[in-house]
Amino acid sequence: MLRVLLVDDEPAILRLLQTILALAEFEVQTSPSAADAVGRLRTEHFHAVVTDMRMETATAGYDVVKAAAKLQPRPKIVILTAFPIPATQWKPSGADALIVKGTDICKLPEQLRNLIQPQAGKGAGRR
Repeated sequence: MLRVLLVDDEPAILRLLQTILALAEFEVQTSPSAADAVGRLRTEHFHAVVTDMRMETATAGYDVVKAAAKLQPRPKIVILTAFPIPATQWKPSGADALIVKGTDICKLPEQLRNLIQPQAGKGAGRR
């Protein structure tokens, strides 16, 4: 089962995304802040990390991205934001994708599988 860490400071968003991913048979863990997520990344393994950008600060999501990008094996990293960010800004951070809130969020499971599949198919990403 694919493990995902969802990071967002809005409880309603966390519950919605958790429900959507759980219905698609993902194992989902949630974090209410970038600081909490960074701590969890030190001790837990995830195939993917989906993080909001604006939490404790306007760029707190980058703290999550940077922490996840340093891991071995490295999870796929998705920034989920209500405020579109140019690719020239988010791609150098180490994120693999950016999804804008308000788009068809029901496609999130498919988007994550498409990102993870090559990694999961080879048995990589397991601890």
